[in-house]
Amino acid sequence: MDHGFTRDKELWEMSDGSIFLLREIGRVGELVDVVVKYLPQLSDLGYVDHFKHAHTMKETLFKSLPVVLERIGKKKFRGHVEMFLDPAFRAAKIEANQNLAVAAQEFILAMEKTYGQGIFKAILEGHDDRYL
Repeated sequence: MDHGFTRDKELWEMSDGSIFLLREIGRVGELVDVVVKYLPQLSDLGYVDHFKHAHTMKETLFKSLPVVLERIGKKKFRGHVEMFLDPAFRAAKIEANQNLAVAAQEFILAMEKTYGQGIFKAILEGHDDRYL
């Protein structure tokens, strides 16, 4: 249905859709390795700031990551935790967009819950002392 308004897809919209796609294919046991393969690209999206709606895409990312973590399991996600720490903590401190900040904070808490407080603290200490 076209109401006279059409435009080309923007790149952030395709990235946003890819986040949802990876989150959903994580439900299929045989496709979990596909999701794991693309985790580095997902973490790269956490650094994207150069377009108007970057905060919307990153909000989707951090809302989806706890679901991805749960679906692929803590063992397969563990090798990628450090890639998500910088963008997650950076987004968690953004005061201009509370929805993004809360989504990032909830992702950080989901990682802490999944790995346990002691192990997650050790991961943080091994990554960078500035978060403690």
